[in-house]
Amino acid sequence: MSSHAKQLWIPPLLVAIATAVSSLWFDRSLTGTVILYLLAVTAASYSLHFSLAILTACLSFLAINYYFIEPRYTFEVASAESWMVLSGFLVVSVVVASLTHRLKMQTVLAEKARSQAESARTLSERLAEAPNETTLLKTAAELIHRTIGLPVGIAVPNPQGGFGLCHTFPPGTIVLDQRACQWCCQNARMIGPGTGNWPELGLWIIPFERLPGTFPLLIISKGSAPLENGELTFLRGLLDQISTAYQRAHQESRAKEAELHAQQESIQNALLASISHDMRTPLTAIMGATSTLLTQKNQLSESEQLRLLKSVDSEAQHLAVTTENILSLSRLESGGAHNMQLDWQSLEEIVGTVLQRYRNRQVTHELRSNIPGELPLIRGDATLLTQALGNLIDNALNAHRGSEPILIEATGDCDTVTLSVKDRGPGFPDGFDTSCIRKFQRLDSGKNGMGLGLTIVQTIARLHHADFDILPREGGGSCASLTFPVVQGGASYA
Repeated sequence: MSSHAKQLWIPPLLVAIATAVSSLWFDRSLTGTVILYLLAVTAASYSLHFSLAILTACLSFLAINYYFIEPRYTFEVASAESWMVLSGFLVVSVVVASLTHRLKMQTVLAEKARSQAESARTLSERLAEAPNETTLLKTAAELIHRTIGLPVGIAVPNPQGGFGLCHTFPPGTIVLDQRACQWCCQNARMIGPGTGNWPELGLWIIPFERLPGTFPLLIISKGSAPLENGELTFLRGLLDQISTAYQRAHQESRAKEAELHAQQESIQNALLASISHDMRTPLTAIMGATSTLLTQKNQLSESEQLRLLKSVDSEAQHLAVTTENILSLSRLESGGAHNMQLDWQSLEEIVGTVLQRYRNRQVTHELRSNIPGELPLIRGDATLLTQALGNLIDNALNAHRGSEPILIEATGDCDTVTLSVKDRGPGFPDGFDTSCIRKFQRLDSGKNGMGLGLTIVQTIARLHHADFDILPREGGGSCASLTFPVVQGGASYA
């Protein structure tokens, strides 16, 4: 039973109420009676369907004639004046019902237009915020479902040549027809009830593009309330908007992939170039020294043999450091914080461990430390922290000039703890800071090294939430420092 049929009892009730009130208060006043019945017709026009409003007008006409027009309690009309009253009432009632119905329809259309405009605006904003194609399609399906109240899904082409259903709202409410999807793409035309194409299909399929090709499709289940032509036109407009955003996101995704591929190739080329220079040179020196020792050992003095052995040792250490830096950078970038072994660390112990290694290596410049014993502990990875400090010391050893020691110093206050390495080298170029650090980029082409040391320090600092700074040192040289924040209780965090 339709909703109109369920409301058939309302017009007789309105007329009965008007009749009862008129009999009590307006029995001798035909004017008051007619106005009261007009109010009943107006109420029916505002709250009921147009047909029920007309029914209310007709029932009111008969009630006025039967109860209030002489001779009463008959449907006869005794005078022309009474006919004019009845005819005027009927005309005015029909006009009121018609105007109210038209106003209601215009209000519904205006509200629908407002809702569609709001939906289009919301869709535009949400599409602009979507970071990729997948999120964009999911957002589009969800908003269209909320707009039309019918099950909605997106069908996307797959590598096998068919279509896969994704982003269905509500989930599991749409069954995909592969033949219909193929036809829709091949002809770039919407299909379903009311479109003239596959009208027997129990759903609508609307293509993203207006030219034949392979592209996503919007699937809408028929449900219990079929879409009207105006709604299909509105959906077509929304889909044009979605298609434009989808193409933009797709192109941006491909551009990012191309950029990433170019960056990877650039890094690989730089790595190969660095390896060819920085690893071939020490290998050549090692091979030359060992070959000389093997073939001419008896002709060489002990001092010359020792010089060649020291050269082999130095070049081997350089190769070991370079290889370790490459492996370390790879581990840090692939695993990040997930591979860190966090614990409370003492800066004094970290510095002591690193300095002991350099004493065993017999470096050319003196290393001196100044580490107060009352500094707070640092929560971090001991291996990474010693590696970062070692890379800073290596840079200082390569750059340092003169007899003054390289200084490893730690300072702290209630907010931060800073570990610094200070040298007396030529310093960095004007305008240089840590934002200028690049992988495989040497600041001085005359030096060994692949430019990985500072990059590793920068990465380790980031993983420990520390600030990495390189500043000119007063009196000449550079000061490279790692600054760790201190939390309540005198400890820092990672």
